[in-house]
Amino acid sequence: MRPLLGSNTFKTSLLSLVVAANITSISAYAQSVNQDIERLVVTATQTPHSELTAPASVSIVTAEDIARLAVADIGEAIRATTGVNVLPAAAYGREDISIRGMDGSYTLILINGRRVNSQDALIRGNDFDLSTIPMSSVQRIEIVRGPMSSLYGSEALGGVVNVILKQPKEKLSGNLNLQKESITTGTGGDQSKLNLFVSGQLSESVSATLIAEKVDRDAWRTDDVPVLDALEDRSAVNVMTMVNWTLTDNQALNIEVNYSDDEREADWQRGPRLEKTNQTTERFNFSVSHDAQWELADTQVRYYHENVDLNDASTAYTTGEIKQKNSTLDGKASALLTEHLITAGIEFRNSEVENDRDLTSGKIDYSQTALYVQDEFNIGKLALTLGGRLDDHDVFGAEFSPRAYAVYNVSDEFVIKVGAGKAFKAPSMLEMSNEFQLISCRGACWLRGNPELNPETSVSYELSAVYQTQNFGANFTIFNNDVEDKIERDITTAVDMNEGVPVISYINISESKIKGAELSTWYDINDAVSVDANFAYTDAKDKSSDEVLQGTPKQNANVTVNWQVTQSAYTFAQWQYIGEQKIRNTTVDAYSLFNLGAGYEFSETFGLRAGISNLSDESFDDEVAQYGYVEKGRSVFANLSMRF
Repeated sequence: MRPLLGSNTFKTSLLSLVVAANITSISAYAQSVNQDIERLVVTATQTPHSELTAPASVSIVTAEDIARLAVADIGEAIRATTGVNVLPAAAYGREDISIRGMDGSYTLILINGRRVNSQDALIRGNDFDLSTIPMSSVQRIEIVRGPMSSLYGSEALGGVVNVILKQPKEKLSGNLNLQKESITTGTGGDQSKLNLFVSGQLSESVSATLIAEKVDRDAWRTDDVPVLDALEDRSAVNVMTMVNWTLTDNQALNIEVNYSDDEREADWQRGPRLEKTNQTTERFNFSVSHDAQWELADTQVRYYHENVDLNDASTAYTTGEIKQKNSTLDGKASALLTEHLITAGIEFRNSEVENDRDLTSGKIDYSQTALYVQDEFNIGKLALTLGGRLDDHDVFGAEFSPRAYAVYNVSDEFVIKVGAGKAFKAPSMLEMSNEFQLISCRGACWLRGNPELNPETSVSYELSAVYQTQNFGANFTIFNNDVEDKIERDITTAVDMNEGVPVISYINISESKIKGAELSTWYDINDAVSVDANFAYTDAKDKSSDEVLQGTPKQNANVTVNWQVTQSAYTFAQWQYIGEQKIRNTTVDAYSLFNLGAGYEFSETFGLRAGISNLSDESFDDEVAQYGYVEKGRSVFANLSMRF
């Protein structure tokens, strides 16, 4: 049963929970004090709010949800949430998270509030930001739909996915999970995953967490296209460590060190001939933050560095080492001034790409600085959030992204929300460089940067009505997003030829409009049975040509039924509907996926989960061969867990 957190959740007493949007502090509090706190969301404002009263459209996926569904990665974990489309067409079955019709490049991925971004190391088919997070480490995932550039900058034009990791526990504990999955159609596709989670206190003031994961998957080929890999062969190792050091009663030092090594290999088609892709990505992340709760304000100062090394030994290329380095220094403060909760921050960011293969100069970089401020206050039953962010970019100069949001508390169970915001997104380093050229279209074309691109800008509006009781909740939202100079690949025009293969580039669409409606509901029928359902309608078009935007189904729907059969046994059934959508030069028909699963806890130590995904074996053989649109065939999985 979901806890009810009504309009009185946002009070002065909650300021003690806020460490300037330090997500880890909120998560630790949730685990140790009150499970209701886990239903609070912090990503929308960097301060805690309930799902009901948060000034944004937000969804939460909990660790319990992840364990029940036995999902393999972040994309699978959030695929059934409202307004989210996980597009399996980036390349070789890699996933791309689209929110409200905006493709994956507009979705900001955060881990504990820290951004991860390797888009310039691998501009197409990049799911490495998603696939390096062991699912056993996830406490919850917050998904904010709609532009959040007023807090997070241009990468958050479409929305934010914030993965909040489990925090160290007082008593040493852990779990070991072994998961096996097999695709029952086609050839290959078997996957095994082994992960270890260990957490506990090292001393009275120091606690630590270690997470390690090993993933192996065979390449998968469909029955009708046996010469091409629909899913690539993959071997990966992910290691994450977190150390929390309590310096004083009101100060803490938090350190994160993450490493991943991910190797992919696939046979695919390049024009008239077959090619082999072999990509190895090595990633190292380091983060250190100082969090403090002072008498007048809560503060956080943080530095984090990300190093991505991509070795591309594909037969289509002569050499293939690409490096991307991202460094960020930011500071935040949150203070209650009379009746106003003020959150302000500053951010310095530098990104650098070294690419001797695709760049004439071999290296490009840029820096940007940002300032933001947010004010939250109440006027009677009306809660207002006003904010804005000023970004100063090396290439495009200054851009201001304001946002205003109002939540009217009709009662403790019913609220009406309305919001508006402006956002911008600069072209990536590679999108705007004509030195850059990359094999694309699964080998059928080359993709080149365009220095004539303009930044994308958008103005968005949304209106919501939300109702929530102890055992029932419903949410209806309408939204509109007007985007100018949206950047897309021009797949209809060749700007050049290279080795007999056409060269395409990026262009700005003069204007596009994305509008739609979302309806979600959940109902706890009794203590054992619950139902979650949602539906999203999205109309996304290029206004100048009236063409539908790529990878945007008009309708998406999800229904999940959970049944806690006994205290030790549960089962679930899930239906997912993905509407008709345009993928490059073709239209993918609407289709449905059916998933079934069950679990049993033998004791406090051992548990077993098993199930079937894509029960009806939906397949897209023609789309796999030509456009890389992949849905795994019917799959069976089993997960054995041991807790200690």
